[in-house]
Amino acid sequence: MDTKYSELVGSAIEALKYAYGIPEGRTVYSSAVLSRTGKVYSASAYGSDTASLTLHGEQAALAHAAAHMDGDIVAIATVSDAEPEDGVFCTPCGMCKQLIWENSLRSGIHIDVIMANKSGKYAVRKIDDLVPFPWPPRKN
Repeated sequence: MDTKYSELVGSAIEALKYAYGIPEGRTVYSSAVLSRTGKVYSASAYGSDTASLTLHGEQAALAHAAAHMDGDIVAIATVSDAEPEDGVFCTPCGMCKQLIWENSLRSGIHIDVIMANKSGKYAVRKIDDLVPFPWPPRKN
């Protein structure tokens, strides 16, 4: 999966260019998802003047895949435009972890979360590891 994950991170990095409505000087986040069918759907944040309505990159990428009736996600890469420090990666926020978790429950897929930086370096963890006390719990 290393090559496919590198490509997924590249798609997330490319999506940084398409952020919409994010004020200048604010960090931009984007994501790309890999579906069970092998397709990649990427998206960037969609900003709102009321920050609470801003659509995160992870949310937008998951919705993009679902809009194409391809919502069984096996992996999601997340990245920001912040200057990377060696070994520092972009991680999903708590809301996005919850959304990824719920997608995992619906599909039964233990989703790989690829935390990346804009230089293309990344680390991979299962969503189960990033949400140690999930709600609702997995029933398996």
